[in-house]
Amino acid sequence: MVGVASSLLVDGAWSVGQVQRWGLEVPEDALQVEGYLGLTHYRVPQRVAFLVRPDLAHLPLSALRHLAGVAEIRLRLGVPPDPEAWRVSHRRVHPVEEPDAVWLAPEGPVAVEYDAGAYSRGRVQAKGQAFALRFVGQVWGVPIPERAGTLRRLLPASSRVLLAPWM
Repeated sequence: MVGVASSLLVDGAWSVGQVQRWGLEVPEDALQVEGYLGLTHYRVPQRVAFLVRPDLAHLPLSALRHLAGVAEIRLRLGVPPDPEAWRVSHRRVHPVEEPDAVWLAPEGPVAVEYDAGAYSRGRVQAKGQAFALRFVGQVWGVPIPERAGTLRRLLPASSRVLLAPWM
């Protein structure tokens, strides 16, 4: 098994697919939340299951998808599940200048944002510009390649966009 039981404390939510793909250790108090949700904001809903911290189980499936997407970014970057290195916001709505997570990388704080396709072009550009002013870098994750291309065209050239499917 990869990771430690406290990883879910940092990430907040994982899809069952992530647990299987990454070999994540599920804490005993994790709750399973199921329902129907699309891979992206606009895709056809399908049956999904998330493993969630008990204090976050009340969140809507779309918020759990977002947390799982942010977790996928962390896993793909190889960042340890350490709150001193990776801080996730569990707020459902963020101001433009506040990212989903902050990666405290050696070069300084990096904004981390997950976009499942619900952000307008204007919102993506505004967030990218705000992050460029406040952070040494920014990493965006998306569930499908088409969205990655769109973000690369909209964000500052220094931004990193990762394909990070959460299912």
